[in-house]
Amino acid sequence: MNRRLRKSPTLVLAESIATARRNGETVFSISTPTFQDRAPTLPTDIQPLTTLTSSCGFEELREKARAHLFGKWNLPQHECIIVGGAKSSIFCIIRTMLPVGGKVLVVSPHWPSYEDLVELAHLNPVFYNTAFEDGFALDGKRLERALRVSGAGAVICSNPGNPTGRILEQQEVDMLCRATADAGAILVLDESFSNIVFDVPKWRAAVCSPGDHVFVINSFSKNYHLQGLRLGACLVHRERSSQVVAAHQTLLSAAPTPSQNIALRVVRGQGAIPEDYSSQRRLMLDFAAAQGWPHVATDGGFYLFPLVANAMSFRRRMEARGLLSLPGETFGAEYADHLRICFGKPVPEIRRILGILVELASGLPETTRGH
Repeated sequence: MNRRLRKSPTLVLAESIATARRNGETVFSISTPTFQDRAPTLPTDIQPLTTLTSSCGFEELREKARAHLFGKWNLPQHECIIVGGAKSSIFCIIRTMLPVGGKVLVVSPHWPSYEDLVELAHLNPVFYNTAFEDGFALDGKRLERALRVSGAGAVICSNPGNPTGRILEQQEVDMLCRATADAGAILVLDESFSNIVFDVPKWRAAVCSPGDHVFVINSFSKNYHLQGLRLGACLVHRERSSQVVAAHQTLLSAAPTPSQNIALRVVRGQGAIPEDYSSQRRLMLDFAAAQGWPHVATDGGFYLFPLVANAMSFRRRMEARGLLSLPGETFGAEYADHLRICFGKPVPEIRRILGILVELASGLPETTRGH
């Protein structure tokens, strides 16, 4: 059966921003990050290196990734594989671990690429919707029931959450690990914001036992602001790694050598992670509180996902002022009343955006500013 794939909503938004700016318009995205090009800060002696690396990537980069991206995990039987972006690792895992037509339980609200990758792999996404009223927490019994009823062979979940910014409690990670093992399913934990965390003790505790059904994904793009390199890493149990590596070889042979070389030089250096975003986070949380927008405070990553009354009309008003955004339902059909706000931006840009948002929100009737 043919699958009709959509364009990435985040990339469509980026294209809209670029087109508007080429036409001389002053526009901003409030839903996606603004990363400065890191090329001027890189060592000038980096060689392009055009030959292929091994399928699993540079040995030193694998060691650095295990230490700096997966440092909290004690998974001695898992191999660290360098991949051509977090998306490719997710695709390779679910495509090789599940039969065609199988189901993947996606914990929502979710990064929209999850359902697109599931479709691309000729699998079927089903959704476990968490509720804002519960702080987007996972309920063990509900999740076990969802696994049983759907017959899903995999669960995929981001931690920290994208778009919620929530870090899972240790008992939630344990529950995910146990529930998937009991159901004969795999667990794919996407930790692409592992170095952008504000509740460090909670983050370090969010691990589970080293079962062979556990796959952990990470990204150089978000953590080191190297989006253009298209480079990620994953931890895969050695008994399952050969198929994942074979799928990655089929797609890319190996992660691009120039990208690996640049990433290696970046993670070796001082100040490898360019921002901690504490100031930006504080500005955004204070703004949401002042406007009466109910929200879950961001524990990690650089997104906030507040409830916004009359979200659709508010988005139209923002667009008229040059603020473009992603609708809440991009992250799950149940979340149309939410707005993903990104504070992964320089402080001056955030202040400019917030100045416009304050004007727009202050023009709303008092009863429609929040819930």
